[in-house]
Amino acid sequence: MKHRSPALLATVLLGGALTLSACSRGAPTSDPTDEGGPPAGDPSASAAPAADSTDTGRPSPSQTAGPGPLSEEEQDASGAPAWGTGSDGQEASEGSTLTVAEVRVGSHDDYSRIVLELDGEGTPGWKAPQWDTDVSTMGKGDPVALEGDHTLVVHGTGLAAVPPSGQRTTSQQRLDLDKGDNDEGIEEAFVDPGFEGEFQVALGTDSQTYRVFTLSNPTRLVIDVADDDQGHDDQGDDSHDDDG
Repeated sequence: MKHRSPALLATVLLGGALTLSACSRGAPTSDPTDEGGPPAGDPSASAAPAADSTDTGRPSPSQTAGPGPLSEEEQDASGAPAWGTGSDGQEASEGSTLTVAEVRVGSHDDYSRIVLELDGEGTPGWKAPQWDTDVSTMGKGDPVALEGDHTLVVHGTGLAAVPPSGQRTTSQQRLDLDKGDNDEGIEEAFVDPGFEGEFQVALGTDSQTYRVFTLSNPTRLVIDVADDDQGHDDQGDDSHDDDG
């Protein structure tokens, strides 16, 4: 059996120590701030994102944004009722639990159209439309000014007091329909989508000739206003109630 000399052992140990020292100098140190993490002691380091205090564990109503274009059916004027339809209002079906889900707008050759698509059970109703009355937001009562020669206000009914879980809703919207080159039946629109079981559609218009009606599959409330240069104004005077 061979014995290593003390000198040889010392040399080996010294070489190993130098190697380890070199490696430790070349290796990067671990610093939480270099990796984008919070510094030690930061209370946010282990905090999970705060949960929504309104989360009940059930699906919440899904909200859609902004107006869309009219569907192919809504662009077809052939099935529209006579001017003046809906001027007395209409009762919502009993037990309706609707929400305003989408708003669509568009212009035809001689009138403008706004469509409110509703989600849920039932058929919407509306109170007798009002002309040239002050407009304000539902609930808060903030004044709303609209472009146009006249103001038409339609209060819809048949909404759920509280939107059912998972049912589509939309937000308050102001819409500009005036293209600037021609008169439009509807210059500007303001939609308040729901407060205490009702919704509001306020329109700045260039004429008082209008109609309000519903469509099905999907459930919709439709308001048409004729352009003021199409000769419908005499019909409009007979088609609305001054006292709403």
